[in-house]
Amino acid sequence: MRRPKGFTLIELLVVIGVIALLLALLMPALQRAKKQTRTVTCQANLKHWGVILDAYTADNNGRFFRGMVDGWWNDWIEILEPFYDKIGGLTCCPLATKTAAKGGAGAFMAWNDKEGDYGSYGLSAWVCNADPGAVFGDSRYWRTPDVTGAQNVPVFLDCRMMAGWPDHTSVPPAQEAEPPQTISLAEQMKNFCINRHNAAVNGLFMDWSVRRVELKELWTLKWHREFDTAGPWTKAGGIQPETWPEWMRGFKDY
Repeated sequence: MRRPKGFTLIELLVVIGVIALLLALLMPALQRAKKQTRTVTCQANLKHWGVILDAYTADNNGRFFRGMVDGWWNDWIEILEPFYDKIGGLTCCPLATKTAAKGGAGAFMAWNDKEGDYGSYGLSAWVCNADPGAVFGDSRYWRTPDVTGAQNVPVFLDCRMMAGWPDHTSVPPAQEAEPPQTISLAEQMKNFCINRHNAAVNGLFMDWSVRRVELKELWTLKWHREFDTAGPWTKAGGIQPETWPEWMRGFKDY
């Protein structure tokens, strides 16, 4: 009887080579699709936070919660806890779910606090019903969402800390993912200027809309009532491309 003819070694190698080639072509597309899915989920999370904050202000005479009081921060993650279910779920961008202790690093690291809460979104600390004499001057704060130009007032964004006070005088990180060195206004934009979504972050705005925000665009948003949206780090303010840190020079100018 004649034995059935099988594959030769060369034929097997050719098949394996073709499969490897197809995988090499498909993997980048699959990676992009996976990252895009996480970006969409991130924006959906922020949209949910808009619903939560809208509900909170509706229940509190149209006002946000208090901010820095007697030297300590009334943090949003505990104040809003009755409105959501899970720490580390809705509190985290899907691209940044691990704290430093769990292996998170740079723009993709989640923060944590002494109460055991953690997340990778941060509140604009200018969004609160500030007491008279609040840190950095109480005239700058947004006490209610009922404001003119709400679509350009950032509330909640991808962030390396729980909250931050960006100002038009804030400098960009000298190195990618460089943390703030002090609590001064000059350092506070570093909390939000993180390369998490391809030269951008996702943000929730005061009209409860959500959109992608390019990193250099951060300096054109109306962070607080006295924020100069044509300040020194904008095209309108005369910024020169070479002034930006090297890691940001290739990003879109605003």
